[in-house]
Amino acid sequence: MRMPGQLRPRIGLALVALVAAGCTTTQAAEPQDASTGAPRSFDELVDRVQKDVATAWPHTGQVWPGADFAGHNLLLTDGTDTFAVDTHGKTTVSAEDLEKAKIDIPAEDAFDVVTWDDKPSLIIHVPKDLGRGQKSDPTGLTAPQPGYTFALAGHEQFHPYVQNEPRQWPSLKTLNEQDEGDRTEMYPLKSGPRVDRAMVYNSLLSALTSPDERDQHLSEAAWWNAEWRKDYPDDAKGQDATDLLEGTAKYFEQYTLAMTEVDKPTDAAQVRDRLATTLKPMAVASKGIEPYAIGTVALLNADAQGKDFKKKLTTEPTTPLAELLKGVAPSDAQKAPDNVQEGIDKGVKSTNAELAKSIDPFVKNVQDAGHSVLMLPVESVSGSMGGKGFYTTEELPVTITPEAKVTFKPAGGRLRAENVTVGEIDQDGKGYFAIPIKPGEGGAELKGSRLTLHGGGLDGSLTVKATTDGGQNFLYAQ
Repeated sequence: MRMPGQLRPRIGLALVALVAAGCTTTQAAEPQDASTGAPRSFDELVDRVQKDVATAWPHTGQVWPGADFAGHNLLLTDGTDTFAVDTHGKTTVSAEDLEKAKIDIPAEDAFDVVTWDDKPSLIIHVPKDLGRGQKSDPTGLTAPQPGYTFALAGHEQFHPYVQNEPRQWPSLKTLNEQDEGDRTEMYPLKSGPRVDRAMVYNSLLSALTSPDERDQHLSEAAWWNAEWRKDYPDDAKGQDATDLLEGTAKYFEQYTLAMTEVDKPTDAAQVRDRLATTLKPMAVASKGIEPYAIGTVALLNADAQGKDFKKKLTTEPTTPLAELLKGVAPSDAQKAPDNVQEGIDKGVKSTNAELAKSIDPFVKNVQDAGHSVLMLPVESVSGSMGGKGFYTTEELPVTITPEAKVTFKPAGGRLRAENVTVGEIDQDGKGYFAIPIKPGEGGAELKGSRLTLHGGGLDGSLTVKATTDGGQNFLYAQ
């Protein structure tokens, strides 16, 4: 089957956001025990997030130039009750108020960028379990509730309100124009590039936690980075834009979160010391996590050294790692510790087996003339999109997101996809999400131009336009 066009992931003002917590990792993750401090009620979560907002947001300008969150809002909802949170307190928001402001409540555990009370804001639909079932992150890069919600609020407002307003960073624009925005990882996954990138992060973390040996650890990071670029050029291609986009946002998120956990939020040394304690070495296989992790520790090392290149990151096509390692000579050849090599080898094998359950059927069905391919415009996405990373295959060179959770609202209807594998395609400069379906089976019914879907993770009804291309049927949501 011939797909109509070629997919490329996008950067910039994110239409889709796959947060680090949703990326596929290969280390064991266990549900968080309630004794770790998960909120016991929605009201408690709101109060604790508000306290963190009041602590950190008045001082965000010292974290990143121009990032003034003191006048921002945050809407928190459990699907029934909604509160507006700012640095001064919280207020109840009625369903009528949301409707008047044309704000829809996102799906559970999702978010949307909105304006509330004429101020920049984000609305987050918190999970029903309030974090009691949240999986722990062995790297320390994902906080348990309520820190998770506070961190998400900072990270996902940094993208639109700092990186894209009043205009997109020229650095990101340039990298995007240079085709530097590819997040995809080739499936089946390989261990080699993941070991190299994990060791870049681990070396940077060692430099942060052992300042007396920082020069040696930075040299080791330079060696691992050079090896990765030399041995895996396809994996490195397009990574700079994502390293910049997500590395700076994750740094902002982690820094502001740490501000809420120290005695003096404006004391940079206290904040760095806190992060040096909470962040842990990486033994994971996830291309999706690496940009967040590496950017964070690269900028923390720069802070510790008194290097200030943040403004340069907004104007020139570079990355936090590239700026930190300028003038640093690579060390002699390095070898990854056994626990990192073995952990990633084992994890890659396990992850490939898990991804096969979603990617293999998608690739087969989207090339099967017996299936129709539902094409949903990227701009019809409502709110955020969650999923398990970005992948591609040699057989079908498009970007594939397994277990996607997303709501589409084109003009002719609405569709909710829950744990559905989707592909993203560029056709004549227009982006689409593609989902293979079989009208007449699995709850899919096509009557004239009306497509109704109830089953297989899809629920909704759409007006579609049917076309045929290369013997394959396509249904374009209108």
